[in-house]
Amino acid sequence: MVLIYISTSPAKAQHTDTTFISRKKTKDYYWAIYIEKNRQSKKYKNLLDFKMNKWDAKNYKESLDSLKKRKIIKIKALAGLPKEWLPLYLYKGKYYIYYPCEWDNGDRRILTDSTLVDPSMEGPIPRPLQTVKKINANTYYLQLKAFYSIGPPISTLIIHIIDAKNNIAVWEDTSQQGPYRYGLYVAKQSAANFDMVVNYCDNNRVPEFEFDKIDYTALLKGH
Repeated sequence: MVLIYISTSPAKAQHTDTTFISRKKTKDYYWAIYIEKNRQSKKYKNLLDFKMNKWDAKNYKESLDSLKKRKIIKIKALAGLPKEWLPLYLYKGKYYIYYPCEWDNGDRRILTDSTLVDPSMEGPIPRPLQTVKKINANTYYLQLKAFYSIGPPISTLIIHIIDAKNNIAVWEDTSQQGPYRYGLYVAKQSAANFDMVVNYCDNNRVPEFEFDKIDYTALLKGH
């Protein structure tokens, strides 16, 4: 059973009336999952900050240098697509952005003039763009090359804009099957329209929060 706690204690609450989904405290660690509504909180600002740290920037540069030897293509324009995206998750009928326990599980995406940057345990991985086309007002078609030799050499990503006002889109990777084929994302500039679920793990590795399943068939109906 999921327990909801309301706390006004300054020591534990991130701001007044913090809603806790769950929390556990022992002599060794404190683990809490809560809903952050304060857009000025440090964690909220961190999640929306796409600037790479020193380690990620170094690994990204090395990966990009490797790609340049393969003569990557520069796309002159992204057909109006925003460049920075965060995943959206569903919990009890509402959508949230998410601050994971392990930063590498954040699944944020960045589009550059030549790559789609995916997160990984080894740092940001750039996949070279081959084509970016706007099919209609709500659909974008991207072809990408794999960074590694494994997997299909060319994959197709279809971005379905399902809410233009809030910059919400279903990302469909046609090379994937099952739960990995679809993902729900919001552009960075609209992310503040949503509260954030925080998985606070106090320097201990814990499971990531399990959100509700999204019905992508319903979301894509009419798009």
